[in-house]
Amino acid sequence: MIRPGGVQRKPRETRKPAVRLNRPRKDVGSGLVMDTAVAVKNVMLFFAALAVLGSLGAGLIYGYRFVTTTPALGLTEITVSGNMRLAYGQVLEIAGLRLGQNSLGVNVSRVEASLSRNPWVEFVTVRRELPDKLFITMVERQPSFWVRQDGQLYFADAKGAIITQLAPGDSASLPLLDISPELADQQQVVEAMVARMNKQDLPFALGQMAWVKFTDSGQVEMYLDALRIRVRTELVDWETHFNRIETVWRDLKLRGEAGQVAAIEASGGKVWVEKRQKHGAS
Repeated sequence: MIRPGGVQRKPRETRKPAVRLNRPRKDVGSGLVMDTAVAVKNVMLFFAALAVLGSLGAGLIYGYRFVTTTPALGLTEITVSGNMRLAYGQVLEIAGLRLGQNSLGVNVSRVEASLSRNPWVEFVTVRRELPDKLFITMVERQPSFWVRQDGQLYFADAKGAIITQLAPGDSASLPLLDISPELADQQQVVEAMVARMNKQDLPFALGQMAWVKFTDSGQVEMYLDALRIRVRTELVDWETHFNRIETVWRDLKLRGEAGQVAAIEASGGKVWVEKRQKHGAS
């Protein structure tokens, strides 16, 4: 456009009206209501789950108490095998068992532990057979000697290890074992000798002996009570000495002279035989 005066002016730009976007305003109050409702719902679900778990737990506890106390599962048979020293009633008393006791209520591990603490029991297993049977299998320690300590007599096994003290009423025909303190580590030798004697491949058995002594001089002495014979041998290479004693004893019996023998000693690769005096004294 040219205005009077010859001055040209730039036409005004037509401005577009501003467009206002109608965005929804955030309603703070309604959001809090929704969050509270969700939280309440979650809490209710949590307590409902706790109630269900509690009911299941109570049911399991009740069921366990029922099956472990019901007379329908009462023991009608308790079998004990392997017991020789301990009587049947003693085994049940030690184990805390009785007929009629609920089978599932028996703690098998506890029964085994109770029996294992008894000095006579070397090994024991307990097996349950539902609905009403219990089987106890045990291995007892076998006494081979008497051992004297502090003026008291004790049962000892084939190694010379103490089992338990003699109680009133105990009776057994066992040799008295005496091991010198200097030979306290000779348990393996003692056990091997006892095994050899129990095989009865010697002219004398362990049951015939009144005492067995392991002396600090490295010898073992045995006294046969019934035959009134003393036997002595060195611990070193004792098996060879025992074989020689057996050969000599067999020869004496063949010649009818066994009854005249008072002592036999094997050492240094030789065997000596001492005969009785005419009056019978050894």
